[in-house]
Amino acid sequence: MMNLSKQETRINNIDILRGLAIIFVVLFHYTSHYSPNYLLRTDDWTLNVASYGWSGVDIFFVVSGFCIAMTIIKTQNYFEFLIKRFARIYPAYFVCGITTLIFYSLFDLPGREVDWITGLMNLFFANFIPGLNYQYIDGIYWALIVELKFYIFFGAIYFFIKNFGKAITIWALISIMLNIILLIDDKLLVFLTSITPHSNFFLIGLILFYFKEKNFHLLFLIPILVLFNVFLNERYSGNELYFLFLIFFTSIILITKYRFKFDLLSKIGLLSFSWYLLHNAIGIIIIREINNLGFETFSVIIAIFTTLIMSIFSYNIIEKSWKNKILNLYKKFNH
Repeated sequence: MMNLSKQETRINNIDILRGLAIIFVVLFHYTSHYSPNYLLRTDDWTLNVASYGWSGVDIFFVVSGFCIAMTIIKTQNYFEFLIKRFARIYPAYFVCGITTLIFYSLFDLPGREVDWITGLMNLFFANFIPGLNYQYIDGIYWALIVELKFYIFFGAIYFFIKNFGKAITIWALISIMLNIILLIDDKLLVFLTSITPHSNFFLIGLILFYFKEKNFHLLFLIPILVLFNVFLNERYSGNELYFLFLIFFTSIILITKYRFKFDLLSKIGLLSFSWYLLHNAIGIIIIREINNLGFETFSVIIAIFTTLIMSIFSYNIIEKSWKNKILNLYKKFNH
């Protein structure tokens, strides 16, 4: 095994998990989530094993909690933290959102398209404001709003408390409170409770990072929160054992010192954010159009490769480039 630093090993394993997560999600949407009739298939084909692929989003949330912990402890203040998150997310979100709107203008996706006005309101995060319930550009973008709430709320807690362990404890209490509210009335405090049950998965990532760095004495919270989360939320009903295994597996990969050698998965992990934003609406449009031409055998494969290639361009031309430009601009004005 290569003599890599702990940091390099950690980042490699994070990318592997992201690669697995996005593959789960893509296969779920392309082969299980939509009915064969909606996909214009004549053979009623679905891939039953992919029906669990939606759980890839929860892997993303655990990894996100871990990565935010890595970032926030090296950040000077709350504003800098938000700038870093903005630089990481917004350029790709904007370009992928516009690309999806263009596809809506050129092709049909019945019941799922949004108009340009709604799309632009999304791109300026108007649907993040309570009471402004704009339809997402793509239904899967809900996860991005959940991520944003996590960044904003946990970041505010951490920089107010200035103590990482205490910030995690407060986030744990908030997560438990929101889960209880959700059980009592899922319409109460929708803006806040919509982050549950995912707040618990962010929390697991935070705890795993702090345990690895500081011998975190609250490690016992992980199994308690996992059990609380999985068994009390309808999202995981009927899949409890599967989720317990998935979270255990994800946790082991994050905290191990062993560098797993899955270079292809690591590379896919780097593309995972752009691929997530591009794959669903655009991929389903591609599948429908190709199926409509009678080439059902190849439609899923073509959709996978087309959206993957698009995500390669997005990552290299938009994500990396504009992230660096925004951060360099921030540094220039901050000194």
